[in-house]
Amino acid sequence: MKRLFFLSLAFILAFMLISCDSGNTGDFKITLRLPVDLLDDCGDEDGEHTFCIVETDQVMLSIYSKSAVADEYVYADRTLIKVTDDKGGKKEFIRSLKKGAYYRFFAEVTNANEKLKLTGGIDGILYDDKNNYEVSIFLAPVGDFARVVSDRENYDDKSLESYVSEAGSKGAAAVALKDGRIYMAGGYDLQEDKVFKKSAVFDMQSLSRNDVKDLPKELYDHIAALLDDGSETGKVVVGLGTTVDEDDNEVLNDSIWIYDPESGKYGNPFPVTAMTKAKAITIDGDVYIVGGCTDSGASNIVYKFDKSGNAAPVQFATLQQGRCNHAIADVSTVNEDGKVIPRILVIGGSTNAKEGKETPVLGENFAELVTENGSVSVAITDRNGEDDAELKTKGLISPAAVSVLMDDKEEDETIIAVVGGYLRDGEEGNFTWVSSPNLFVFSENGKNAFVYDKNGTANECARPSAGLLGSEEKNVIKYVAVNCGVKEVDRIQQNTEKQVVFVLQVKRVKDSDLGIEVFSSSVKDSLMEGNIDPHSDGEILDGPVAVDALGQVFMLGGMYVYQVGSYAVQ
Repeated sequence: MKRLFFLSLAFILAFMLISCDSGNTGDFKITLRLPVDLLDDCGDEDGEHTFCIVETDQVMLSIYSKSAVADEYVYADRTLIKVTDDKGGKKEFIRSLKKGAYYRFFAEVTNANEKLKLTGGIDGILYDDKNNYEVSIFLAPVGDFARVVSDRENYDDKSLESYVSEAGSKGAAAVALKDGRIYMAGGYDLQEDKVFKKSAVFDMQSLSRNDVKDLPKELYDHIAALLDDGSETGKVVVGLGTTVDEDDNEVLNDSIWIYDPESGKYGNPFPVTAMTKAKAITIDGDVYIVGGCTDSGASNIVYKFDKSGNAAPVQFATLQQGRCNHAIADVSTVNEDGKVIPRILVIGGSTNAKEGKETPVLGENFAELVTENGSVSVAITDRNGEDDAELKTKGLISPAAVSVLMDDKEEDETIIAVVGGYLRDGEEGNFTWVSSPNLFVFSENGKNAFVYDKNGTANECARPSAGLLGSEEKNVIKYVAVNCGVKEVDRIQQNTEKQVVFVLQVKRVKDSDLGIEVFSSSVKDSLMEGNIDPHSDGEILDGPVAVDALGQVFMLGGMYVYQVGSYAVQ
């Protein structure tokens, strides 16, 4: 079967979009950029051709719009473009675009058997009928990852690069802005053996990196989270972590800043207790910062940045157990008036930040639930009412946790997929640190109680990051993309490995022994052997993820930027 536009032009959709109120024609061209060839001939011999668009394929382009930044996107239009010859597909159609409105585009490529194989989208397009537009949409294999590249023919030169060298990094932070761009900051450069002060924004419309104003301090193991203040981009709460003093000695950072992507500036610092390896999460536009390790132990404070502006953080709650290097997940609820009631599940972690010498959080305080009324310890058991993974006696440090909405039943249920981390194995005084071989799914089992289901995986990750992939409503399977890092607990250059990325499938299954439905988590098969990019020499100890509003997940921390293909717009 003949491939279409194997080279840099990829597959082009040209749209004549005419605004009724001005009479001026704005040409709108969307170029679909195909992934780098990681398999011979773009796929197998059975017509899958995963990395190509070929004859008999078709492209569904969905269009969403909104009048103001604060509004929700609503469905506007959809068009199907059939691929019929070796010149790709070109479609011209007339529709009314409203000047000053924002648009979202999402492309889905299916084969002759109507199997979805490639997806990609772009967000935050502000339409002005006086201008012509040209944007790129990078397509990634659905439920799999690919290196973002604007020109397949020259992918070594045209791949979207981070500011990290081949030697890799650790402790960087990233977050998706509201307009679809990705902000990344800090980290530890393994090649130069120093802490980064750099920050950059990756523009997914032009598939380019723009280096922006440096962080106020060198930082790694810091926090970064989106504060949705109603602006076009939102703002980024960034800070804490490990920095260096004037003598290049590593010290803990006592400041938090708010970065404004529109002005490119960091605001004045908000002073707090110096700490590192805290966790941050965005709930209903607000940012919550949970725990963190200090010079003398671990913080038990939960801070809140209110989305209304640049006000100083306030103390939201006090943890039962101070901790750092833990995992947090959003288990918020919505009341009858539609108001979000914030709830944060806190899992594991340690009470000091000394790598290789941590004291894991054990016992009844292993997990706790944070609300506006405070924080309470929660019971953690397996389906038999026990703790067969011995979480409360071995601990779990630095896992990744992702909230997953299961909407396949009449009543929605939020569960938490937990992957990776490391634990203490052996007797007190004679133990070793090992990475966790387990995949957990936590679900609520009564007031202040969670039950877990456990599966195994060969992809052990000591310090992973993870994000939820977009999927269709009522889909019985949900997907979590994981930026794995390395299996080794020690974060030293000798342990760096090629960047490993994989996707988890989370679903309900019937347990024949128990006679009930439980949750299963398993690693989805990848097109890439070993879940790595064989053409990249970039290495990684750990790296962040960023999830945009379309449910696309971006993996960073190594030399290149990778995108995981979403199943649907979020």
